[in-house]
Amino acid sequence: MILRRLVEYADTRMELPPPMYGEIPVRWMIRLNKDGELEGFSRLGGEDKATKRGRNLMVPTVVRAAGIKPKLLVDNGEYVLGVGREGADEKKVAERHRRFLELVENCALETGVEGVRAVATFLKAWDAGKHEGTLPEDFDPQDNIAFTVGGTEPTESRAVKDFWANSTLAGEGPRMECLVTGRLGPVEQRLPVKVKGLTGIGGQAAGTSLISANKEPFESYGLKNSLTSPISRDAGERFGKALNYLIADEKSRVFIGPSVYVFWTREESAFDPVVMTKPTAESVKLLFDSPVSGLERAGVGSDDFYALALSASGGRAVVRDWLETTVPDVEKKLKRWFVAQRIVTVRGENPEPLGLYALAASAYRDAAKEMTPQVPAALVRAAIKGGRLPEDLIARAVRRNRSESDVTRPRAALIKLVMTYAGGEGAEMAEKLEKLDVESKDAAYNCGRLLAELEALQRAAIPGVKATIVDRYYGAASSTPASVFGTLMRGHTAHIGKVRKERPGVAVAIQDRIGEITTNIGATFPPTLMMREQGVFALGYYHQRASNRAEARAAREAREGRNGEEN
Repeated sequence: MILRRLVEYADTRMELPPPMYGEIPVRWMIRLNKDGELEGFSRLGGEDKATKRGRNLMVPTVVRAAGIKPKLLVDNGEYVLGVGREGADEKKVAERHRRFLELVENCALETGVEGVRAVATFLKAWDAGKHEGTLPEDFDPQDNIAFTVGGTEPTESRAVKDFWANSTLAGEGPRMECLVTGRLGPVEQRLPVKVKGLTGIGGQAAGTSLISANKEPFESYGLKNSLTSPISRDAGERFGKALNYLIADEKSRVFIGPSVYVFWTREESAFDPVVMTKPTAESVKLLFDSPVSGLERAGVGSDDFYALALSASGGRAVVRDWLETTVPDVEKKLKRWFVAQRIVTVRGENPEPLGLYALAASAYRDAAKEMTPQVPAALVRAAIKGGRLPEDLIARAVRRNRSESDVTRPRAALIKLVMTYAGGEGAEMAEKLEKLDVESKDAAYNCGRLLAELEALQRAAIPGVKATIVDRYYGAASSTPASVFGTLMRGHTAHIGKVRKERPGVAVAIQDRIGEITTNIGATFPPTLMMREQGVFALGYYHQRASNRAEARAAREAREGRNGEEN
């Protein structure tokens, strides 16, 4: 189904290049006259990292996994000119050049194109040993080289394109039913297009294979390479080019940790899925303002929406998830997603929406090294399709809270999301926890509030304190409250006394809040908190601290306002 949807995209949404043509960087253009005589070398591209390998040109291409496979009229220096890299096997270089010339001669004979005949004439007269001085000083045999004859590139000839399309067909390959089209015919031993753009998540620069059984453990019923999933050349080329196009387009793909997600719709749509990964207040508002008509809700005329998650390991691409739904349904689910993740900032202010990476990364010490593909996949699936999030995400967030003795907004939002999407009483509770809930009687929530309040008291009593009670006791307080809160409560009286002498109003306010919170907890502190309760504890701590900061800021602004009026 994935491949079929990509083929549909190629057929309906793309202007496909000729068969077996693709963009590759070409560094050198060999200029010939119509008699095949050399006029010179033209350097293409620039000197920066993006253009050093040359200018991207649409030319004949082929996948080379092993063996010798020349490309028509364009290739590297070993194939085109027989000039090998340092330490290269001279016999292999000579054979590559011979096969390249043979392909050009066959093309010239079959097509009769004047420009191809000129290239063949030049190549037959070329001797790498004799003409080495003709090469530019900065010539690199690994660079790609193409030809222009009398100012025209022979690769642009219609006859040349047809020749290349026919010569690369798997005419002698096995005849099997194509998994994409369902038609019986020749299928490819290896897919004609590699997946590009995955180097940042572990893929090879030369590209990765979406289907490959290049080692015995991957083989099935004696079928090797791509024959385990038989694909025709035409279908393989179309879905490969569609996928590469989507990965290259910043509007249709996003990298999250060790995975890349590509999104597309069956038809042109104003909906922008990037709102999930790089949300702004404006883009989320537009999402909430978008109408969902009765026809769309009924599925009449609604556009199909697709999401594909990939990771990579060397030369192999791995499908991590596949989602198929409709644009109206995605919009509906995303509205719920952004509501569910809303939680005040650490300063108690209205929040900006959080992207998927910020949420996923919050559960790790070093997300770049530690994040597994399963975590962003679970978040994307929940955002697009709904359903439960793994409870393990709460455990990950709780462990980071304990390790850092802190609760960040992304982690608090992640805990709230997991609880909301789990349903039941936890979801009802989580939906109220966008900000401080002073009415909550939940013991774990109020234990978190109490720790934040005791920390605020300590800071008021000892300005500039380096190690607070949170630094020392967060882990124990969040997992076994009874083991530490008795000690903390006995110690807080000294802090209250000190603050009362210097700032009596602050002391009274803190004492009142502590009294209110302990009343909510009850006669005794919980001996232990389960993992989800530890997540609730984190929310209580986060909310109370944010509320205290907002209150302090408001008081400061009020004082500054009064001072300004007096002056």
